[in-house]
Amino acid sequence: MTKHFNYILLLALFASTLSCGKGFLEVEPKGSLIATKTTEYENMFYNSQSVGFDAPALILGDDATVLDSYFSASTITLQRFFRYQADVYEPEASADELIIPIRNIYLYNKIINEVMNSEGGTEESKRAIQAEAKASRAFLNLYLINYYGKPYQASSASTDPGIPLVVKADVAQNSFTRATVQQVYDNIISDLKESIPLIPINVPNRLRMCKSAAELTLAKIYWFMGNYDQALLLIKQAKSHMPTSFESFIYNYNQTYASGTWTVTSAIENRQSLFARTSTSFMTNNSNDMLLAPWVSKMYSKNDQRLKSFSSRPYLGTSAFPVENLSRRIGPFGAQAPQGIYLPDIELMQAECEARAGNIEAAISIVTSFREKRMPAGEAQVAVMDKNNLVKFIVEERVREFALYGWRWFDMRRLANDPLFKDKVYEHTIYGAKEGKAIETIKLPSERLTLRFPLGVISRNPGMENNP
Repeated sequence: MTKHFNYILLLALFASTLSCGKGFLEVEPKGSLIATKTTEYENMFYNSQSVGFDAPALILGDDATVLDSYFSASTITLQRFFRYQADVYEPEASADELIIPIRNIYLYNKIINEVMNSEGGTEESKRAIQAEAKASRAFLNLYLINYYGKPYQASSASTDPGIPLVVKADVAQNSFTRATVQQVYDNIISDLKESIPLIPINVPNRLRMCKSAAELTLAKIYWFMGNYDQALLLIKQAKSHMPTSFESFIYNYNQTYASGTWTVTSAIENRQSLFARTSTSFMTNNSNDMLLAPWVSKMYSKNDQRLKSFSSRPYLGTSAFPVENLSRRIGPFGAQAPQGIYLPDIELMQAECEARAGNIEAAISIVTSFREKRMPAGEAQVAVMDKNNLVKFIVEERVREFALYGWRWFDMRRLANDPLFKDKVYEHTIYGAKEGKAIETIKLPSERLTLRFPLGVISRNPGMENNP
């Protein structure tokens, strides 16, 4: 990464000209980034690892809970998200989960629109860079639509408001309208289908979008749409040509946690990430603001190594939390919550797709093999033969695997219109430090499966409607 330092510094200086006062794009017109060489456009990819700090998904999922003594001292933003309030940000405040992806989309648009006229690269290399930028833009649009558009439902997607589709690198653009959810999904699918044939199998490292990662992004799109057959085909296709230019595999926690402690120092070192995107979270690891809900803690078997990723003691505290089964996440990825194309997610996606297709033996084989990397083989066995119950078991396995990393929120959204989960009620609980038990429950209203745009964004974009 040393060779990219100077260019990253240039990008950091560019980012310093960004402001929260210029509408949806939130880029000051005076801010500009001049590139002429193909390598300069390629190096722009190294400024786009983050999807925001303390991503709302980390606190919105029902796997998260709070203890009143810490909750009352936490930020007002965290409190509002946890209470599923409609408007979370003050009018003058910015939302990282919106701004940072949009800034990166701006960079991707510069690459897409300009790299073919750059100096020094071959035609083939320029097309590959352009394709990678399109696929990377598609990934972020998928991320944004899962905050600001309704959960995909074929019967209403063509009228449900989605997000603005930004396709120009124009810092002066100040008028934005929202495409429909269907238009956003169609745009993402189109970008990926155009890009995949041109993206190389091998890229320099996991910060870059390889062919398999692009195919798996497309698989996730179909998965969110409930098209499990198409998602399964793409997962298998992507696995047939995984990159060899860097290591990517699912850790065996029976080995990594053999000494009791284990930490991965950075996102680029996380071998489970095929396409590394993270949300740096100050709500976990060195904080007591966001805790693991007791109902999740009870789901782990006795020797599940994932339990070593949690502590029953408060940060800087010596005695246990006053509520049974309350804990905080302490590892293994520090404050960097993985949010990209992540191999444990893909493995459980494939198992779910196989189960929904009625391929029970294949689904059980995949999920059992996965669990054997998380606990002793004797505890990893899956004895669920009913198709629907197996799907539910796999969804529960996702809760165990991704607890407090934000993935639960996206599962809650995608399952909102699934008949198997139609009666599911999602809620947050506030626990009392003195009482040692639940003192308040907040149920998730259906309209809060979709976030409202920050009030400042709406006020600066007359005519752009907000969500209910």
